[in-house]
Amino acid sequence: MRRPVTALSRCTILITAPWILLCIPAILVAEHFGWTQIPFHLTQLIATALCLISCSVFLVATRASKFGLWQWLASLSLTACILWLGFVGYALGSYSGPGP
Repeated sequence: MRRPVTALSRCTILITAPWILLCIPAILVAEHFGWTQIPFHLTQLIATALCLISCSVFLVATRASKFGLWQWLASLSLTACILWLGFVGYALGSYSGPGP
């Protein structure tokens, strides 16, 4: 029997993971044409946090079941989100401001 938390977290993963990936070329296109990138960066950061939470909830909620395709997708998404947030943290931590 499918629990509501599992269905909700799976749906959240299906929405946020593609959004995170689609923001990457959108940011590059916006940078190329000189458009503002702020909406893409903000929504990507929010989607990453939501995906991180929903992947964790999904994996905990389905820990007793067989490790199938959905668990692999959630694990891969969780790993990518953690790496992405680590990269953002590193970039923000090493930024020294505009040049002279």
